[in-house]
Amino acid sequence: MPSTLPSDSDLGRLGLETPIAHIDRALKEIWNDDEAKTRASLINLAIYTEDSAILAANNDLLAHVAAEHACRALLILALPEARPPRARAWIQALCRPYQGKQIVCSEQLSFVLEGGDAAQVQNIVFAHLDSDLPLVVWWQADLTQNFEERFYSRIDTLIIDSSRWADPARQFDALLAAMNAETAGFDVRDLAWTRSHFMRTALASCFQDAAALQNIGKLQTIRITHLKGQRTAALLLAVWINQRLKTTLRLELIEKDSGPALQSLVLEGEGVRGEVRRDCDSSFIHVCTSCGQHEHKDLLPADVDSDAELVTEQLSRFHGSTLYSTMLPLVRSMLK
Repeated sequence: MPSTLPSDSDLGRLGLETPIAHIDRALKEIWNDDEAKTRASLINLAIYTEDSAILAANNDLLAHVAAEHACRALLILALPEARPPRARAWIQALCRPYQGKQIVCSEQLSFVLEGGDAAQVQNIVFAHLDSDLPLVVWWQADLTQNFEERFYSRIDTLIIDSSRWADPARQFDALLAAMNAETAGFDVRDLAWTRSHFMRTALASCFQDAAALQNIGKLQTIRITHLKGQRTAALLLAVWINQRLKTTLRLELIEKDSGPALQSLVLEGEGVRGEVRRDCDSSFIHVCTSCGQHEHKDLLPADVDSDAELVTEQLSRFHGSTLYSTMLPLVRSMLK
């Protein structure tokens, strides 16, 4: 199907339209005109999409993230099927007060690439990275044919959301192939995995109880209740539990039409039960562990929910380790 071009109103929110060849000069003029503003940048953060309908939403997402993390923000809308090929660019400053005195700003560059392929992204967008700073790419939706060597060989960190993939099995195959390529050197942060952080933390609280810990070897079943469309998040959580316990428990998934992405996690075995539950719209997690007549309950804060908050959280732990790559093959084997 032909690609749909963004509306003029959405394009108008991207800042000052600037010829590609004049981007660097135009950026310098922003700072020359206002000495009260200070440019700051610690990373290159790019959002890549091929869906023009979410261009305005992505513009807002970048503004939210840049308010917490100084960066060169790059908004990339590629429309591979649009004709004739054409590249357009916009620039703007994303500014915030700092310690009540300075105004600290990130630079945002937005690109609409009609007929855009991986070569166009490399030659036009990557030519305007803030040099010597790591490149974090938030790739939205499916990994299309543009996710190829010229693209992923430049990435330091790839952010995805596997819960939004139309065909997770095929997409995981593409991701694993890219990660195993000789030119690849990126790590992966999956928002589907990030969504389970509060349950993993709460589960650890469950089995800090001495009685439960003594009976952990009796666990036989994992039961996870998740929102429709969040099956991948539930599978990642189940794989992590099995890895931590060094066993394979029987898995049961329950899908709901409403509520949080992950709603409850129950581990059961002979005489032992651990439950982590988040009620709809609640900002707290209920934890309950029982072993025979002994019962332990706790109440813990829930994690963030929105995409912008999840990405901001990921960038806060940018240099932290992750078990995600070790879980990928196991999750892929559970998908048809």
